[in-house]
Amino acid sequence: MMSSALRDTKRENEVVAFLKLQLAEAIGLQDRDLVAQLHEVIRSLHQFDNDGIKRIIHSLKEDYRSRTTYIAYLVRCKQGLLSSQAYLERLLKRVKRDKEAVNQYLISVCMRMFLEKQQKMINYLIKGFVTFRSPDEKTDFVEKFLREICSIMEEDDIWKAASDIQLEAARLLIERFAMSHIYTHAMFPNGEMDVSRDILLHKHIKELSRTITPQHRMLCIPNHYRHECPWPSAQAEIYKINVYKTPRDKLACVLRCSTTIMNILSMSNEKSVPAADDFMPVLIFVLIKANPPSLLSTVQYVNSFYEKRMTGEEMYWWMQFSSAIEFVKTLD
Repeated sequence: MMSSALRDTKRENEVVAFLKLQLAEAIGLQDRDLVAQLHEVIRSLHQFDNDGIKRIIHSLKEDYRSRTTYIAYLVRCKQGLLSSQAYLERLLKRVKRDKEAVNQYLISVCMRMFLEKQQKMINYLIKGFVTFRSPDEKTDFVEKFLREICSIMEEDDIWKAASDIQLEAARLLIERFAMSHIYTHAMFPNGEMDVSRDILLHKHIKELSRTITPQHRMLCIPNHYRHECPWPSAQAEIYKINVYKTPRDKLACVLRCSTTIMNILSMSNEKSVPAADDFMPVLIFVLIKANPPSLLSTVQYVNSFYEKRMTGEEMYWWMQFSSAIEFVKTLD
């Protein structure tokens, strides 16, 4: 009898000790609701003798066993609901993408209708641009033209009810349309001299591409960053830079390439965030392997027509890109 009583007392002590441990943790977390509940449970347990506590524990076990089937049913229901939620979220994303595509198409159709009425201004842009010799004069002329035609667009009946997002997209389309008409003159202001300069650099990079490796003494890319070498996804991004006609789109291409490289480097080393010293050698290697044409003219073009409008992040990645090109010129 005495040993049985000792066991019951020990069991009671274990239950109360466990509850007091939970109480201390709740106090540490400042969970006032749980603190109040545990105080009440401990107070209630002190009103029962050992047999009463045993019956409570036994009753709790039986109640849990009886609810096992229902709990399993709730788990299955939750899994089904989570699956339905994931499906609806994917469906919502598709609807949003379709909405964006339709909105973009509507903007492009309206812009086409607007520009058909502005042929005189487009002719004025083309004829006026070639008359200037100074890069600053050309930049000022283009910026003034874009401001004027955007002001006319905002007063047009088609665009009066447009939202700010739609107007911003329309301005981008105007910029693309305008720059496509003067692209050759803006990209190569010195004509054959600029083309020849780009060809020489392109040939130099092509020669480097045959021998360059991540272990090159001027690169020294760490081993843990070489798993994805030669970083084809980043190469694909930067190689498309000459597909775009506006300096803003070319800069966006550089940003996508840089972001791709940073994401890959981050996955290669989860213990630390890659720094500029880690990023630059990889960017140089990617540029050499991709070897997009007209790199020097691209830098000159973006600096002339977009440098003043660059934001902080854009400026940072553009400076990295420009520095990488200057470094490639010195490699042998």
